[in-house]
Amino acid sequence: MIYSSIYSQIDTILQGVENVKEIHKNPTSKFTKYPAVVFFPSGVSNVFSTTATDFREYSFKLFIVIGIDQTTMENVFQNVMANTCDKVLQAFSEGWSLNSIDGKRTWLNVDSVGWSVDTSDKGLLAVSEYDIKIKLSVDI
Repeated sequence: MIYSSIYSQIDTILQGVENVKEIHKNPTSKFTKYPAVVFFPSGVSNVFSTTATDFREYSFKLFIVIGIDQTTMENVFQNVMANTCDKVLQAFSEGWSLNSIDGKRTWLNVDSVGWSVDTSDKGLLAVSEYDIKIKLSVDI
C-alpha cells in the first residue's frame, strides 16, 4: 500500500495550494483550468544499507502547467509560474506528513528539472517539471 499512501499524501498537499486549480494523478495533456498540476510514478530503486535493511526510493514526476495564451509569456514565467512553484514547494516543505509508511521512516526530496514551453491543441503551455523522491528504510 506504499504507492496508495504516497498518492494520497501528494494529492492532499496539492489540494491545499490555492494557486493550483486542477490536479491530475496520471499523465495527461487535457486541462480545463490553470495552473494545473500532473503527477504520477516514474520509478523505484533499492540501495543496500546494512545486512538487515536497505533503502527503497519511490520517484514521481510532477508537472506544473499554465496556459500562456491568456496572458504574456513574461507574466506567466515571472509571476504566475514563479508564484505557483514557490507555493507548491512550500506546501511540500510544510505538509509532508508521511514520516513513516507501514512503520518505515521516510524522507522527501523535491528537485526541479527545468522550465520550458510546450505546444498543445489549445496553444502554448508553460511547464515546470519536478522529480519527487520518497525514500524509506525497508527490512530485508
